[in-house]
Order: sequence, then structure tokens, then C-alpha cells
Amino acid sequence: MRPRAFVALPLLLLFASVLGPRDAVAAAEDMLALGEVASPPPSSGVDRSTLKTAAEGELRLLSNAQLPSRQVVVSVAITGATKAPVACTVNAVLRDRKSGTMIAILEGHARSEGSADAELQKAVVRAAVRGAVRQIPEALASK
Repeated sequence: MRPRAFVALPLLLLFASVLGPRDAVAAAEDMLALGEVASPPPSSGVDRSTLKTAAEGELRLLSNAQLPSRQVVVSVAITGATKAPVACTVNAVLRDRKSGTMIAILEGHARSEGSADAELQKAVVRAAVRGAVRQIPEALASK
């Protein structure tokens, strides 16, 4: 009969391998947190929830390798929007989580020709958010 310690070791290794990547994702989420999400202007054609969802999704896409060890809060706002042509400008403000010091203001732009239906407006907002958020690693690396 085998001692219990020999049975438990493979189970521990299995759990460690399963939990490892999740811990890495949690660490990345700890480094970048979504802060304030400003209410969009009516001309944007989207609501605050749509802007928040877009920002959360883009922040999740940043890889761990791209992020510094600094904890940062990212706040987003639509600073300009038009319906003909459909266009949007989004600002992302980066602040140090501990001190609140502003690190950078990043701007993303998107534009599309076509009728200003709700889906196109949402797509343009998501593209503008993507443009701002994808600048975060470079902005943090230079600070």
C-alpha cells in the first residue's frame, strides 16, 4: 500500500498547473483596473454600459508581458462624436493606483462612412476605445 503523501503530490501538481494561468490573469487584472467611465454625450449614440463593456474587454486583451509591475487605474470618456460621418474620439486617463498621480492621457479615434445606425455607432466606439487602450503598454514603458 502506498503512503498518502505519494497520492497527494500528483494531485497538488495537477491543481498547481490548473490554477497557475488563472493566477497570472488575476495578476494582470490587478495591474490594470478600470476606474471611472464617463457618461457618453448623446451624439455618440451609445450608453455608459456600452462604453464600460468595450473598455473592460480591451483591458483584458492586454497581455501580461506588455504590462509593467506598476498598478494603474484607467478611466475612459468619449470626448467627441459625430453621426455623419460616424466618428468617435475616446480619451483614456492613466493614474497610479496608490498615489493617484496622472501618468498619461491617451486618445483613440475611429471613423466610418455609412448610415448612423446603432450597431455602426457601437462598432466605432469600440474601435476608438481599442485605439486608446492599445497605447497603454507603450505609455507605461516610457514613464
